[in-house]
Amino acid sequence: MLMPWIADGCRKKLAIVGICKNAGKTTALNAIIQQHSAFRWGVMSTGRDGEEEDVLYKTPKPRVHLSKGSIFCADAMCMDAHGSAVTMLKKSAWQSGGKALWIAVAETDISTEIGGPQSVSAQIACASELLSLGADKVIIDGSLDRKSIALSDSLDAIILAVGASFGSTRDIQSELMRLITLSAIPVLDGISIGQRERLLDSENIHLKHKGIWHDTQLKSLIGAEKQLSKLLYDTGNPSHIYIPSAYTSSINTRLGKYLNLHMVFRHPECLKLPAPELEAFIQTHNPQCLIAFNIKAITLNSNAVGASPIDSEELRQSLRKHFPNLELLDTMEACT
Repeated sequence: MLMPWIADGCRKKLAIVGICKNAGKTTALNAIIQQHSAFRWGVMSTGRDGEEEDVLYKTPKPRVHLSKGSIFCADAMCMDAHGSAVTMLKKSAWQSGGKALWIAVAETDISTEIGGPQSVSAQIACASELLSLGADKVIIDGSLDRKSIALSDSLDAIILAVGASFGSTRDIQSELMRLITLSAIPVLDGISIGQRERLLDSENIHLKHKGIWHDTQLKSLIGAEKQLSKLLYDTGNPSHIYIPSAYTSSINTRLGKYLNLHMVFRHPECLKLPAPELEAFIQTHNPQCLIAFNIKAITLNSNAVGASPIDSEELRQSLRKHFPNLELLDTMEACT
């Protein structure tokens, strides 16, 4: 069975995210629903998924295939197109693209679009709503984006979709290495629930001195070298710095060697560093995070939209050679 750990009763909320557009998320989502049909699935997206045609390339896209009893989120136009094949459960409090979102149950097997709210807080609420309406588990078509539930702490697992549309096999190897390295960054321990929540609720950089986190009022380190230097001096040798925003190569070049204190990031994806620089940064600074990057499985899609496909066997063998400890699942094989 594809990803047998999904049957674990402790894992209720899953998200599929891609390393690029057309990474095979929908194919992976359909395969999971098909192979774990014993569960009543709740299905939603952090945007829009299952449309018939790719907006950019005008090529056909896979629809989302839902089995009878599935609960899903979409706009009214999508729901109306299904007629009696769906039963509306409720109109949600959220919109997507200016359209009201509804939650419905499939009365028969259907192929459909799905949708979902645009803000992280609304996505979290929507996933909980699907569970409260009877879903055993929720699967979310997500993204590696600050505005996606995938970078919140509300998920039980993330499935990473790796697609040939990203680039060459070497490019894919480098990006996968970066993401796997990020997923290994440990969560900060020794912090109270209250302190953690206050940091997560803030968009500002904080400094910790004598056990107390101080708000710097800085939202980014970009162009803030002088302000940060003064704050470090005024705070009096702080022990930690909390960074909720992007930490780029340019920031690392200018400030990395001066930040001789524990560096804590909201999520590992805040570290926008290429793989070699990221590895050096981790060895030097031993960063920690507040939210773990919980990559549980990786799926492969050798098809490329708008470019030449990569030989599936070549891609599988290459990635398995470079990442021998990872379970790499070819979604095209799983669906045949």
